[in-house]
Amino acid sequence: MLSKAIGGSLPLAVIVYRTDLDVWRPGAHAGAFRGNQLAMAAGAATLAFVRENLLAERAAALGARMLGRLQGLAATHRCVGDVPGRGLMIGVELVRPDTDAPPAAAPQPGVARAGVPGGGVPPAAPVLAAAVQRECLRRGLIVEVGGRHRGVVRLLPPLTLTDEQAEAVLDRFADSLEAAVRAPHHRDDTGPSL
Repeated sequence: MLSKAIGGSLPLAVIVYRTDLDVWRPGAHAGAFRGNQLAMAAGAATLAFVRENLLAERAAALGARMLGRLQGLAATHRCVGDVPGRGLMIGVELVRPDTDAPPAAAPQPGVARAGVPGGGVPPAAPVLAAAVQRECLRRGLIVEVGGRHRGVVRLLPPLTLTDEQAEAVLDRFADSLEAAVRAPHHRDDTGPSL
């Protein structure tokens, strides 16, 4: 199911399915947004804009650049774990670092972090993630927190993000992470060394 942005800010959802799995009789499936012509027109215009302006391709290229820079934070911040992403849907997992291990290189998705006892996945740092979210908001950047134990800060910028805006997002996020790491009230979540 696809929703939210597909309607250009109007209530609209799209269901993508295989024809051979469509066993509903005509009229048998009703929905809250069925028959909204204005939302359908907005959705058609939104899809045309995305297609004509190659926004999916742009999101893939810009997202890859943003992902690389965010993964680079792991070299200087031991609290940065996995940094997964696809297009402009990016997450930065914040973890409790192993205080005896040197800062690790940017981890690969699904690969255990260097220095974690037993080679496992380090514990999530939800208190730190919430602090980064607050610091981002103070800087005018809206991010979400979710993922494993609410330890992942999610960046979900619009597909129309410019290069300049992307740099501002990355700068504000890096500043927010630094400020949250330095805050003394996170020691219970992150340990003494970040």
